[in-house]
Amino acid sequence: MATVNLKAFPEPKQLYCPHCAKPVTLYDPEGSEYLVCPSCNYYLHYIDHQHLQSQYSIAPIKYEHILDPGSIGTLKGTEYKVLAYMEKREAGTAYDWREYMLYSFTKGYAFLAEYNGHWSFIAGMQHFPELKDAMLDGTAATLNDVDYLEFNRYTPEITALTGEFDWDAYDEKISAREFVSAPWMLVREKNKTNPKIIDWYLGEYITPQEIADGFKITTEKFPEQADIGANQPNPTRKKYLQTLRISIAAAVIMVVIQVLCAVLRPSQTIMSRSVPLLPPPVAKTDSARKDSAAATSSLPGGTYEFQPQRTSSFIISNGPAPLDVYLSDQIDNNWMEATVELVSEKDNQTWDVSQEIEYYHGYEDGDSWSEGSTNGTITIDDVPPGTYHLNIYPYAGMAAAQDIDMVVTANVILWQNIIVTLLVLALAPLAFWYFQRRFEVNRWMNSDFSPYNKSTSSDDD
Repeated sequence: MATVNLKAFPEPKQLYCPHCAKPVTLYDPEGSEYLVCPSCNYYLHYIDHQHLQSQYSIAPIKYEHILDPGSIGTLKGTEYKVLAYMEKREAGTAYDWREYMLYSFTKGYAFLAEYNGHWSFIAGMQHFPELKDAMLDGTAATLNDVDYLEFNRYTPEITALTGEFDWDAYDEKISAREFVSAPWMLVREKNKTNPKIIDWYLGEYITPQEIADGFKITTEKFPEQADIGANQPNPTRKKYLQTLRISIAAAVIMVVIQVLCAVLRPSQTIMSRSVPLLPPPVAKTDSARKDSAAATSSLPGGTYEFQPQRTSSFIISNGPAPLDVYLSDQIDNNWMEATVELVSEKDNQTWDVSQEIEYYHGYEDGDSWSEGSTNGTITIDDVPPGTYHLNIYPYAGMAAAQDIDMVVTANVILWQNIIVTLLVLALAPLAFWYFQRRFEVNRWMNSDFSPYNKSTSSDDD
C-alpha cells in the first residue's frame, strides 16, 4: 500500500537491478512491491523491503511520455510525485491509451489517463470517500445523486510500463466499466481472479494546460486531441443554459409588462356601429380588381364600388395605443373588401389599411365544404392620443351587399408581437441546444452504449 499520512515525500532509496546491476530508484520504498528497471526493462519484485528479485523481461515503452518517474507537481491543490507510467490497450482491439500513476503522501495514489489527447484525473476512495456509496444499475451508475451512463466496458491489458507499484500491475487481470456524466467519469473495476473484489474510481476531465502548469512543463510534447473525449465538457452546454435562462427571464419580464399594461390601460371599445352600404354608382370590370379576379370572374356584374362612408368622431385618450378595427359582413359565396382610412382631426394625418372578407361554401361529391370567413380584423399600431374618424371605401363582388358591422377597440393586446418576440427570444437557446446535442451525439458515437441508440445491452459483466 502507498505510504500515507506523512508530512513529506519519503526519502528515495537506491538499489541495484539483479539482472543488469544498474541503479534503480524507489520513490516510496515502504509502499512499493514491484518495479521496472529503466536500464534493461526487467520486471522486478521488491521482497521484504530489502532486496530485488528478477521476474522477467517486458516490452519497452512505445510512446514518448511527458512525465518521468520522480517528477513532482501540484494538481487540484495536492502535491504529487510521479511513480509510474503505463501503456495499456483494450484486449482484442487496437485501442490503446496511457496512464501516469501519481503519489500523494497524504492521499495515496491517483492517475492521469490520456486517450486521443484527452486527459482525466482519476482517483479512488482515499481521494473521494463518497465512492463507497457508488451504485450500479444496469447500464447506469449513481454517485451523489448524479446519474452516470455507461460509456464503455473492456478488459485492459498493460503492454509496457516503467516505475514502481504496490501491486503486481503487470499480471493484474480485471474487467472495467466506465460511466460518464461529463466532465466526470465513474470507473468500476472487477478483479477477474477474485470477482468479489470491486473497486470504484472517480475521474474528472483535465486540460493539458492544467497539467503543464502543475508540473512546470510546456504543452509542446502533449499529444494532439482527436475526436471527442468520453468525459470532455460540452463547450456549448454552458452557453445553452445561459441563453435559456436569459431568454426565459426576458420572456417573463415581457409578459409581466404586458399584464401591467393590460391592467393599467385595459382594452376599451371606443366605437361600435353598422355602416350602411349605399347603392354603387358604377360597376367596374374584373380587370379593375386584380387581387379578386379569381373570386369575381364567375359572378355577373364584375366588381362593385360602393359609396364611401365617414364614421362619427371618437377620442383616443391614452396613447400611443394600438387599435383593432373589426369588420363583419354576412356575405354568402362572395367577397367584400374595405379600405379603412384613420384620420386625425387635429392635423389630418392618416393611416390606410385594407381588409378583405370572403366566404364560399357548397357541396362536392355529396360532402359539404366551406372556406374563408365573414369577418376580419385590422390592427393599427402606435396611434397617438386625439380625436379621429374613419373613412371607409367598400368594394364587393355583388351589388346587393349587407351592411358592414364595425367595432373599434383601443389598447388591444398585440398577440402577434408577443409571439414574434417569444420566437426571437427562443432562437439563441434553440441554436445552442442543437449544437450541444450534436456534440453529445458525436461523443456517444464512440460508445456501444449510446443513449441515442436504444438497442444497447444492459447485462452485467
